[in-house]
Amino acid sequence: MQVLATIGYILLALLCLVAMVVIHEFGHYLAGKIFKFKINEFAIGFGPPIFKHTSKKTGEVFSIRPLPLGGFCQFQDEDADSKVEGAFNSKPAWQRLIVLFSGAFFNFVAALIIITFFFTLYGQPLPTIYKVYGDSPNAELLQQDDAIIKINGRNVNVLEEGDYNKILANAGEEVSATILRNGKTIKLTLHKANIASGKFDENGEFIPEIGVDGSPITFYGFGISTYVAPHKIPFLLSIGRAFSFMFFLVYKILALFGSLFTGKIGMENVGGPIATVNAMQSAARGGAAMLIYVVSLISANLAVMNLLPLPALDGSRMLFCVIEMIFKKPINKKVEGIIHAAGFILLIGFALFADVFRLIKLNI
Repeated sequence: MQVLATIGYILLALLCLVAMVVIHEFGHYLAGKIFKFKINEFAIGFGPPIFKHTSKKTGEVFSIRPLPLGGFCQFQDEDADSKVEGAFNSKPAWQRLIVLFSGAFFNFVAALIIITFFFTLYGQPLPTIYKVYGDSPNAELLQQDDAIIKINGRNVNVLEEGDYNKILANAGEEVSATILRNGKTIKLTLHKANIASGKFDENGEFIPEIGVDGSPITFYGFGISTYVAPHKIPFLLSIGRAFSFMFFLVYKILALFGSLFTGKIGMENVGGPIATVNAMQSAARGGAAMLIYVVSLISANLAVMNLLPLPALDGSRMLFCVIEMIFKKPINKKVEGIIHAAGFILLIGFALFADVFRLIKLNI
């Protein structure tokens, strides 16, 4: 039964991954239809087709293929000069730019919609008040289980423990805070002071920390103890917070790549398709809320990845369009095609290497 359950979770993860890729490719498809690009095929999956349907009106082929790790929207003569009406490279560069960007844009929109409903139905992970120190100037303002959603007008977003601490540490001696309490927002002004250091036991009793000289140890701060917990956000407020969370998430993804290239983090912290499917099936085991949350993160990650100016990715093709618009002359399509083909092979190789390296490193 456990084996069957694992297979079921993996299939569910693959289904979610295919859905995100289909959304991405549908963005290209819809933009192409708007600008009257000639589309040869829209495919779900890779490998030889197991189902094909050809539109009698447009001649477009819709196919389903057996390897559920992607899909594609094939335009006429994508990597070659062509005078065929509606061919990809016969269209103006600005139209090609929009078509290429639309895939990532649809992933961003999908992530925003998912995040908005996730925050409304399941709650956003937020720093939550556990206890307020008795000598804190904020003791009369804050209550247990209050969620901090804004500091000095800036939305508080959390992916890891240090995110909130950085904001609070740089907030200044007096901050304007927005609190979510029982589904309603409250604006407060919080102050720092010298607070007796210590911790709370399992009964909520404060245990002061005593120095070697026998006197109480103090620290300068807001005098609050917090933990991260999900809080349901009103729908209209969720929309704005979803945008904020998306920008925060994009920053975290780009920071991750920066740390990878500078050597601050190791290769074991990244992964290819196997790591992605594994993360999603682990999320599926955690229930619908966890799976939906991870799907939104991966959807945003897919959008950011495709916009990177790396050969074979949409970002690289967009860069060639921008160069063409600036210099009023396209780069040789054969040369561009070779660059993208070589880039595709390198990206597949890197993804497989990342998965193998991660598996070896984590099992040493």
